[in-house]
Amino acid sequence: MNIRDATKAYARDLAYLINLAGEGLPEYLWGQMAKGNETPMDVGEQRAAREEGGFSYRHAKVCLQKKKLLGMILDYRLPAPYDLDDLDDCPRVVQPLLRLEAQAPGSWYINAIATYKAARRRGVASLLMAQAEASAIAAGCTEMSLIVASENHVARTFYEHQGFRETASLPIEPYPGGKHGGDWLLMTKRIDAA
Repeated sequence: MNIRDATKAYARDLAYLINLAGEGLPEYLWGQMAKGNETPMDVGEQRAAREEGGFSYRHAKVCLQKKKLLGMILDYRLPAPYDLDDLDDCPRVVQPLLRLEAQAPGSWYINAIATYKAARRRGVASLLMAQAEASAIAAGCTEMSLIVASENHVARTFYEHQGFRETASLPIEPYPGGKHGGDWLLMTKRIDAA
């Protein structure tokens, strides 16, 4: 297995995997943006192919084995200070996520990590997390952060084994297709920067 920077060629895979990691919230939001005959995944693919923005292939790394895509991670440094001035202009369902992100300004943020079902339990996610920590250290960050649904016990346990701890929570705003209720949890991990 090896990890490499994502390219636009992986945009459709990235859209699928970020929706998987995002508990169906991305597909719901993309459905709001779709025009004409576009599907939510078409919109997701277009957004993944962008050159800029949090959800851009430029922030993604992919794990491959013999040219087969196994999984991906989307990670980057959160701004510091984190500006919430336009929060009321954002959809209600993402406002709790943005409020939680704002509690970890300047941290290395794991926006999404996901693997295809056939690649699970093979160390792909651990390999991607190690890459994220190396990127965080190279960027001079002293903290990593991520957000997970409180009811997603498998993901929470994995993140805890990776050294992340819950530091804040906010209720999930219900949305069509949402897999979980409960809270969004901000989890953080202290790291030693180079």
